[in-house]
Amino acid sequence: MTFPFWSLVAEHREAGLVVGVLIGVGFGFVLERAGFGRAQKLAAQFYGTDMTVFKVMFSAIVTAMLGMVLFAGLGLVDFKAVADNAVSSTWLWPMVAGGFALGVGFIVSGYCPGTSLVAAASGKVDGMVAVVGVVAGQVIWTGIEHLPAISRLQNASDLGHLYLWELLHLPPRAGPAIVAVAVTAMAVGCFLGAEKLERIFSRAAPPAAPRPRRLVFTGLAASALVGLGLGLVPVGTSAVAAAPQAIGPEALAERVLDQPWKVRVLDLRAREACAARRVPGAECVPAAELGKLGLADANGTRELVLVGEGTLQALPAAAAAYPGAVRVLEGGFPAWEAFALRAPEPPPAGASPAERERYRLRAGIAAALTGVKAAPPPPMPSGDAAPKKKAGGGGCGG
Repeated sequence: MTFPFWSLVAEHREAGLVVGVLIGVGFGFVLERAGFGRAQKLAAQFYGTDMTVFKVMFSAIVTAMLGMVLFAGLGLVDFKAVADNAVSSTWLWPMVAGGFALGVGFIVSGYCPGTSLVAAASGKVDGMVAVVGVVAGQVIWTGIEHLPAISRLQNASDLGHLYLWELLHLPPRAGPAIVAVAVTAMAVGCFLGAEKLERIFSRAAPPAAPRPRRLVFTGLAASALVGLGLGLVPVGTSAVAAAPQAIGPEALAERVLDQPWKVRVLDLRAREACAARRVPGAECVPAAELGKLGLADANGTRELVLVGEGTLQALPAAAAAYPGAVRVLEGGFPAWEAFALRAPEPPPAGASPAERERYRLRAGIAAALTGVKAAPPPPMPSGDAAPKKKAGGGGCGG
């Protein structure tokens, strides 16, 4: 079962907002108590005298990474599904330029956007000034982002979702765990190196008593090795089904619009046809190229849906090896097009409430995907809309 990280969105969005506020308050409190609300401590990392910020951020990155790897190895979450939905794609040059601008602002003001809010909340004037600068920068950006030169830079070098294990041609299942082990080893080395820099630049004597860092390093290393072991465990493959399970367009629409992280849609039509029109979030993978995805080694927590020119009568061998549930779109893409990309006919005047509700659903989906609003359904009969007025005299009389 996939770890339900979607349980605080969609229909539970209000609860998610409350939880988000509580987590934000707790996170800000911890940052302030750790000294991250003081510009002197934050800027000290650039001078090598206090590397606390570097070590805390690196610890957070490694902890989150190892947690995701362990959950993925246990089959509780689909690592790639979370990454694809939680982060943006890689925009190489815009990210380089933005990172440089952020670094300059960090060293000039002494704060990053997050820590400036912590400083402002604790009453520091320089933190308030930094927040004003962040807001002013956002306002200025909205005014210039549509300029031709800025727009070209902003949209340059879109590399899609890139992952280190893919760039290194590592196996899809074990690749994240291998990278996690390497990053953990790098983190331990960087921690030790950062402490040496602190002693050199601050001229401080080495600590006399041992620190609990050995336990922390041991825990990180153990988590990384367990994640690697889980990633190397072979996953059983499903047998080829003679008649693959089908999913209707309405059920597919609910999945891709409400909980896209729970489903992976592969469009097996010709690439040109798929690029012109496809199910939201679908990957254009012609049937001949399906074997390149390595579905047999993928995490099977997401439901795999195949879209063809019509209803697929049998699963391709590469898809049949997928360890999770595999379905085919009933009627293929023409059925999806008829359901979601064409405005439905309004129900007749005497339609039942269920028919009217289904029309509203289809009309809403078509409007969301095409931008063309459907005509409203006819009004309910007046006799059903409100109770009949009781005959009788006015005033207080019966």
